[in-house]
Amino acid sequence: MAGDRPARYDIRKDGYDTWEIFDTLTGRTVSVGGKPRAGLKLDEADVLVDMLNSGDQEPDEETEH
Repeated sequence: MAGDRPARYDIRKDGYDTWEIFDTLTGRTVSVGGKPRAGLKLDEADVLVDMLNSGDQEPDEETEH
């Protein structure tokens, strides 16, 4: 059941008041559109991580290695 699986992507603090999205399988910072998704405001990170986990947004391939 998909709802019981842990999320593939999550957020973690990467600075005083900034956040990054990371791949929970690799620990790597996720890139989307050629840009690492780091240094984000919490609300931006929260929206993007939800999109990634729902499949509405795809990370760059190198994120998944």
